[in-house]
Amino acid sequence: MKNAYFLCFILLISFSVTAQSGFEVKGYFGMSGALVNWNENLDGASSVDIERFKEVGVLLSKSISDKLSLSGGLNYSFAIVEFNPPNCFDCSPENTFYAHNQDFSMLSIPISAEYSLGKIFYVSAGPVLDVQLSEGNNFSDQSGVGYLVGLGAKLDTERFFFSIFPNYKRHNVIPFEKEGNYKQLMQELGVQLGVGYSF
Repeated sequence: MKNAYFLCFILLISFSVTAQSGFEVKGYFGMSGALVNWNENLDGASSVDIERFKEVGVLLSKSISDKLSLSGGLNYSFAIVEFNPPNCFDCSPENTFYAHNQDFSMLSIPISAEYSLGKIFYVSAGPVLDVQLSEGNNFSDQSGVGYLVGLGAKLDTERFFFSIFPNYKRHNVIPFEKEGNYKQLMQELGVQLGVGYSF
């Protein structure tokens, strides 16, 4: 429950940054190649494959100078998880005793600073607060603080703009709940396509 209050507080801060006139709102859709690795090399440990990783989200941005702006928003991501138990030679569902949920979902709050590199290109980086919604995926809960960094391009019209944002994300860098000495970290390398409106 404390985590939920904390996330709501951060979300309110991100909205307050953009609650005045002169801001942008953007909706986006993204696809990523994602993988999950242990934080240390473990022989014989289980592994998972993340497939068809997709995300949808909305961002609110406020310029604080000619080149710098701050953004905050909500992101929902979902994927399919294939689980490989340790020392399993035939890991089809009917031949394993492991309960497994293939459907992965996560709600995130990205907060970033965006710096313009000219009329089209920009760099963006910042923390991402994650709450994993799905259970039983057979890897470490990704709820916690991660980060994103990327280089994007934006084409402006009079009010609308279109963006493409290749990015890298790392989740569960600082977990909300410590699970022991070993944990699994999810990483994404993907691209977001967005359409926005400037007020």
